[in-house]
Amino acid sequence: MTESSVPSSSLKESSVSSVPPAVPRALDRPNAAAERDLQGHFTQAFRLAAVRYALGCGQSQLAAARDMGLSGKTLSMWINDARPDKAGVVDGPRFDELAQLRAQNRELLARNQHLTAERDFLKKCATYFATPARGGSK
Repeated sequence: MTESSVPSSSLKESSVSSVPPAVPRALDRPNAAAERDLQGHFTQAFRLAAVRYALGCGQSQLAAARDMGLSGKTLSMWINDARPDKAGVVDGPRFDELAQLRAQNRELLARNQHLTAERDFLKKCATYFATPARGGSK
């Protein structure tokens, strides 16, 4: 039962070895249209792959961004965040950490805005109920 569910390794090896890749695996062009999460944002894996592609493809950043379907400014920001060393190697964990910190910052800013609006509303309510009624009863 387990033998039929696992494909034979000789078939895999023959199909892979018979067709040499035209471009090295590290330089495969990522597809921007397919790499989005449920909220429509680019996945972190796509961002890292895009940075590696842009640094290793031998084209300008703008040309590499157009190849992937991105704006040049977006790719430029990702490259700045990744801060590759002189050899073009990107520190993946540091790049992930920056993305996590930015997401956390966005969440905290949204929470701060919500709490500020709530506080302002409560101030208005307190002011309304604290003022004496005008004209009152005779």
